[in-house]
Amino acid sequence: MPATDQNGVSAPKEEGANNDSIAPPREVDELGIPKGARTSEFYRVHEKLPARFDNPDWFQGYRSKPGPHPQYRTSNGDYGGRNPNVHTMQTQFHGRSQKFSQHLGVCGMYRNHSFNTYVEKSKVNGVDNLITMEEKNNFHRSYNPNGPAML
Repeated sequence: MPATDQNGVSAPKEEGANNDSIAPPREVDELGIPKGARTSEFYRVHEKLPARFDNPDWFQGYRSKPGPHPQYRTSNGDYGGRNPNVHTMQTQFHGRSQKFSQHLGVCGMYRNHSFNTYVEKSKVNGVDNLITMEEKNNFHRSYNPNGPAML
């Protein structure tokens, strides 16, 4: 039994004592987070959290090559180029059901079969495509003196 002082606090072990129960220190990244750390080791996570969110080291492809010149970098590019870590991963996940999409796959999308009474207007030169030289505001290089402009 380890020696304790009068307050019940255990005394530090002597040098040379066997420390088999202490795990070797893990390699840490530039933020001081151990490599291979899980989100659940730092935060309380939802019980149905997918494994990919509990293991941020599984995500690959961040800053594999040097970035552009600092003059052309954006704050959005800086944020998006950082590797995810246990402090930036989500702790909850609520996936959406596929019930609606599965129903549409079986019966198909709604189609409107009503009679169209709307007169479609030309998007080229206004209401009608008959362009004359007298219409200064509506004159266009596609002017055809024999009738409507055909593009």
